[in-house]
Amino acid sequence: MFPRKSLTYRPYLRGFYHTRKQSDIAQLLSLSQSFISRALTRCQKEGVVKISVVQPSNIFLNLEKGIEERYGIKQAIVVDTEDDASDHTIKRAIGSAAAHYLETRLRPKDFIGVSSWSSTIRAMVDEVHAQNLKASGVIQLLGGVGPNGNVQATILTQTLAQHLNCEAWLLPSQSIEGSVEEKKRLVASQDVADVIARFDDVDIAIVGIGILEPSQLLKTSGNYYHEDMLQVLADRGAVGDICLHYYDKHGQPVLQDDEDPVIGMALDKIKKCPNVVALAGGKDKVAAIKGAMQGGYIDVLITDFPTARMLIAD
Repeated sequence: MFPRKSLTYRPYLRGFYHTRKQSDIAQLLSLSQSFISRALTRCQKEGVVKISVVQPSNIFLNLEKGIEERYGIKQAIVVDTEDDASDHTIKRAIGSAAAHYLETRLRPKDFIGVSSWSSTIRAMVDEVHAQNLKASGVIQLLGGVGPNGNVQATILTQTLAQHLNCEAWLLPSQSIEGSVEEKKRLVASQDVADVIARFDDVDIAIVGIGILEPSQLLKTSGNYYHEDMLQVLADRGAVGDICLHYYDKHGQPVLQDDEDPVIGMALDKIKKCPNVVALAGGKDKVAAIKGAMQGGYIDVLITDFPTARMLIAD
């Protein structure tokens, strides 16, 4: 039962029972809309009316909050996929959510860094179609030329820059050079050095998370370690990589600078970037995602529902 004074409110509450708009209630009772608004606000304050939000079935606020609190990241975004979803479906879903995140988060002054050898990031770029987007530049964070002449990563960076109406800063090198000496030589060259110097300007870094086994995209490009080096990484406890820099389950790098032939944004610099957005899904990437968050490399994680559940499972 309502308290006796609710009799005073009953004409205004009738609109709630019949889901009428405030303007309709005002017209029905021959009162001003502002009066109705004040009356209903008072009803809420006195507990006569309560407004509750019903969470849609494909929104996972508690799961996202659980990941944020457990791993200390700024934001987790969980997309709805089935338990048996294909790898392609997962990547398309994450890519679509990442495109929406970028479109709503982007500011005209922002420099966007992109780790370009990622089919999930490629799915994101395919979904970026909003009008009037503008950034200051897109900076390639990982060498984009395959030793077999594959330039898909360069095309991805250029395409994103076109969508964002800005200049692309391309990294003219392979991701993994033949030796550390060759890496040093290229890093000292003007064309490569100019882009690497831009890493400090990155406001939003969009990265994928890899596992020890190279993805099909990397295998096709030629930018991957072969069996001997993969065994070294495994022996040192590598669980994943960002920009082909590998780390263990605690997020610690497994290669020293003097043995790492990768030309790309280093893990210590990734950690210092103001906003790192990681796109990663699939149950095989749980350990790699955990290691990246434990290492403090990620600010925002966009992943799928089954993977998200595994990230907070004990």
